Amino acid sequence: MMNIQEAKEEIEKAVRAYTARTEAGTLKIPIQRQRPVLLIGPPGIGKTAIMEQIARDCSIGLVAYTMTHHTRQSAIGLPVLEQRKFNGTEYTVTSYTMSEIIASVYEQMEKSGCREGILFLDEINCVSETLMPAMLQFLQYKTFGSHRLPEGWVIVAAGNPPAHNRSVREFDTVTLDRVRRMEVEPDLRVWKEYAVERRLHPAVLSFLELRPERFYVMEPGHGGFVTGRAWEDLSEILLAMEELGLGVEETLFGQYLQEEETALEFSFYYRIYERWKERLKPEKILQGKWEMPEEQTAELPSLPFDERLCIVWLLLQSILDLGADLGEQQKLSESLRYFVEGLNLPETPDAGEENTKGTVRTGNWEKLIQERLASRQKGLAVRKENGLLPAEEEEREKKLSVMIRACAEDMRLKDDPGCLAGKSREEAEKAKAQRQKLASAMEHTAGFIRRAFGDRQELIVFLTGLTEHPVCREVLKKEEPRLWSEARQLLNADSREEELRKKLQS
Repeated sequence: MMNIQEAKEEIEKAVRAYTARTEAGTLKIPIQRQRPVLLIGPPGIGKTAIMEQIARDCSIGLVAYTMTHHTRQSAIGLPVLEQRKFNGTEYTVTSYTMSEIIASVYEQMEKSGCREGILFLDEINCVSETLMPAMLQFLQYKTFGSHRLPEGWVIVAAGNPPAHNRSVREFDTVTLDRVRRMEVEPDLRVWKEYAVERRLHPAVLSFLELRPERFYVMEPGHGGFVTGRAWEDLSEILLAMEELGLGVEETLFGQYLQEEETALEFSFYYRIYERWKERLKPEKILQGKWEMPEEQTAELPSLPFDERLCIVWLLLQSILDLGADLGEQQKLSESLRYFVEGLNLPETPDAGEENTKGTVRTGNWEKLIQERLASRQKGLAVRKENGLLPAEEEEREKKLSVMIRACAEDMRLKDDPGCLAGKSREEAEKAKAQRQKLASAMEHTAGFIRRAFGDRQELIVFLTGLTEHPVCREVLKKEEPRLWSEARQLLNADSREEELRKKLQS
């Protein structure tokens, strides 16, 4: 058994090995020795999501199919009659049109320009009885009918265990001996890293910190189910409804968390979150403007642990949001700096006219900017077409394009090629200011938690959350050395205590 992150790493290694070539250009591992990956795991744990991540990480194509939607004809192709001669005699033989699945791979190659990729076949063990023999043949020989999967494309199939899906069909020993079988199980720790990065709702994150057994509920004979996908989708709708000022009704939770006890528990917890969000005003605490009366503050240490944890996560998520904003600003600033340096524009109009150090003349810079921008956008369009462009990067590139075009227009009006370089410095200063704001928020919030709860579990939860976020961790380490040192001491002590407890229990 492995978690989804471990499976991702193993599949990525397989893809890199299967697509590696010798100096002569041939595949290092022959196609007949490239075992397809068979990923077996319960629904809703992120099998499809990691395929998209692997394709982006490896810069290769991705074609995904859910096999329950296919018939034998669409997978194999339709039969056609052809006339062929054997030993001088003409015969009528049956051939097949190209499989829809194979055709989609070729179409993706034409659109994206990627000659290598992943063909992802989901729910493969739920195909119809008539299609199953053809699927087994495809896994073994990588052909549908008379058409072979293009060289450089790797097959990854996924399915659910029989305990979670009554429609699954077992693979025989012959087939299993020709695939790389990986069994995956839900792992809250791995999912939480993903959830923090995706900025999921703090009520969801803190509830699962408190009740980890509610993360994934799907046991045979159980009255309902809850998956990681359900928590993520619920988080998205809660964030949208709160931003739009729409009321959250009790029935909403059961629509996503289809297990009654979990839905009821989270509904109760969410109301606690709402109440403390209104009372605390996290944005004030992050600024060091704590406004709670002393008598209310004195009550905090005696609150039930679920409420104390809710308060910590409310504050922590506000800081993680600042960290995510800083990360995006740093990437935007770096992209603009790289674009400007690549242009090699002069700082002043006079320097542009002299053209003594390889810089372009002032009259040519506008054309050069347009050419570089068009080339960049063409590359992004190819990545998007191939599913390799994350949504956050696409949004960042749109901002960058608008920024560059506005600067180019300003430069044209003022005849000043230094405007773009000035904009680059301005964005770098914004990142610096956001970095200082984040460091200050960490210091203020840690002070509040320490005053409210002391150096107890609440502070450890808070510091753990900071160190698990890459941007916050880097800022904490460089801008807040005292708090960073305290975090290391507390977390290391907590780790040693946990190790000792395990030893005593064993």
